[in-house]
Amino acid sequence: MLKELQDIGLSEKEAKVYAAALELGPATADQLAKQSKIVRSTTYVQLESLMKKGLMSTYEEGKKTYFAPESPELLKRFLSKQKEDIGSKEKDLVSFLPEMLRQFESAGERPVVRFFPGKEGVATAREEVLSTKEKKIYVVFSPEKLSQVFSQKYLDEYSDRRRDLGVHSKAIYTYKEFYSHAGKDTLTERKYLPPSVLPLTIDMFIFDNKTAIFSLEGNMFGLIVESKQITESMKLIFNFLWERSEEPAIEK
Repeated sequence: MLKELQDIGLSEKEAKVYAAALELGPATADQLAKQSKIVRSTTYVQLESLMKKGLMSTYEEGKKTYFAPESPELLKRFLSKQKEDIGSKEKDLVSFLPEMLRQFESAGERPVVRFFPGKEGVATAREEVLSTKEKKIYVVFSPEKLSQVFSQKYLDEYSDRRRDLGVHSKAIYTYKEFYSHAGKDTLTERKYLPPSVLPLTIDMFIFDNKTAIFSLEGNMFGLIVESKQITESMKLIFNFLWERSEEPAIEK
């Protein structure tokens, strides 16, 4: 019974006192305290709260004060009152939420950083890249290192799913031979930058307001940083590298 009483909105101690009152019927505060196993002073506080909720009443008999439980049927009214209060609070929230959001945004951006350990973590983070809302990703990576970690079947299926999802890829590779045989499609742009110019030790994916970084050597991990400011800066770096990259030779 205690759990059910708490589920409809009573505190743990309120539930214990009300349940004790249902068992005892009209009783003194001392009797209710003993039955509910709550100290007397705290029992008085709970009785006051329950009376305000309309679930308990009090009366004098002789020189003693008694407290009596009201019918459990009144719990329906209590629940209805809670719903009304929630509706009122929801209206209040709607009215002052814009001001709260303004203050939140004016306080500056709060970057969100998530860590994905191991090969499975890297694969999980790569899946998030495909969920891009803008349907465009900017990539800087070494296909050679990637192929040492994941099978060619996985890499081919990943590329196929990207195209099926309509995600445009603009990528800079640091291993020319790997894609020298690749054909072109409307959703893929690629350029080559020699390792001597860009000695890359990580892979980087930029999408939406996120930057994903993957370390594929040693203790592999993925890192996704969600920050508009950081992402815009990384796009500037990407565009700087893109202008200095070259089109790879394509075998026909």
